[in-house]
Amino acid sequence: MTRASLLLCAVLLPATLFARDINLDDIYLRTDSPVARRLPVQKLDAYQSAQAHLVDRGVIFAGWLSGRELFYIQEVPGLAINIVSTYNADRQRRSEIIRIPGVITAARSSSDGSFIALKRLIQKDSIVPDGETVIYTFRTGKTRVLPSPTGFLDFDIPEGTPSLVFEAREGIVEYYPDSGRTRLLMEKRRYAGMAVQGGTTLALLSPDRGHTLVISGGGGNYSARLFGERASFAVPGVGSATETFWLDSHTLAFRGGSPGSYSVHRYDIRKKTSTTLLASSLNTAMTFSRHASILSFLNDQLICLHSAPVNRTLLTGLEGEEVSLSPNGNRFISILNGRLFIVTIDCIGKNEILLRRSWAAILATYRELSLDKRHWENEYSLDYIRRKIRLYSTLINR
Repeated sequence: MTRASLLLCAVLLPATLFARDINLDDIYLRTDSPVARRLPVQKLDAYQSAQAHLVDRGVIFAGWLSGRELFYIQEVPGLAINIVSTYNADRQRRSEIIRIPGVITAARSSSDGSFIALKRLIQKDSIVPDGETVIYTFRTGKTRVLPSPTGFLDFDIPEGTPSLVFEAREGIVEYYPDSGRTRLLMEKRRYAGMAVQGGTTLALLSPDRGHTLVISGGGGNYSARLFGERASFAVPGVGSATETFWLDSHTLAFRGGSPGSYSVHRYDIRKKTSTTLLASSLNTAMTFSRHASILSFLNDQLICLHSAPVNRTLLTGLEGEEVSLSPNGNRFISILNGRLFIVTIDCIGKNEILLRRSWAAILATYRELSLDKRHWENEYSLDYIRRKIRLYSTLINR
């Protein structure tokens, strides 16, 4: 069964979908517009202006493993087969690791880079594809497959421990891939009252393991509650389980809002107060790179890097998703139109004159698109175009 067929069947499953393959231009602009067709090339030119390094094409997921090594996943066109590779960024050397059947819907690496955990949909005996968690350990080269009620992201990987945390029948458990051992972290009766009927439940452990944030729901309807040793309280405004992260032992970051106007927030669990980092975006695709302490999110597809320790945000001027920072925070990877790039952050500032030319070309294209509705895909297209015009104008004038 093809990827498209599997994903079509998957709408029957309760799921939390991790963002991938989202191109806002394709949603709001006609694909047969000769003017809109300039944009992919112009946005790739911006990466060239920033002296980004192209790693590979046809990439759907990627992440940084260590100081010099990253992993990425490619789909074999027309087949439900995925190639997992590693790449040494210093030597520019690729190694294929394993081929995994099914449709990959999410991919995460452990904080020490020792394993990757994937969610997949795979066709077996029934018309509805099965969900599974696939764990590949680099040291041993072994793969473990865990049955799952969903083919979408339903686990977290805690900081500093080679393990997965997810909900099982008895409650929240921690699973160690190396040994296959499982231990109970929280009995289900403790959080049963806040669970959303038919939703997926995720548990996020704080870095010091003093608190556990439990999020339950799906489809924009979420309930979030923070559990300590003795007390618990609701965390308001959480709009995504997969886009919620611990920045440190006292600070959360999460996506709020609703479709058409998502937002990004920092939340201090001691003061129970929230600070808005981004007020409105059509997509956010948040990720957090623990070693670098950098939160990434999208402002209408443009990559933003937020330094958690200094509470400062950089609008990079590059579009993409699946952002992951190197452990030292000097480089990041991102995917644009299936192309995986490595970007040195200092090169954005050093090449700003070249980048401004790329931004000016993109801005001119969006302005041209705003003048003729024949380029628009739907009733929301003009609003989208105007959002892009404002963003690229800000970049040029900063």
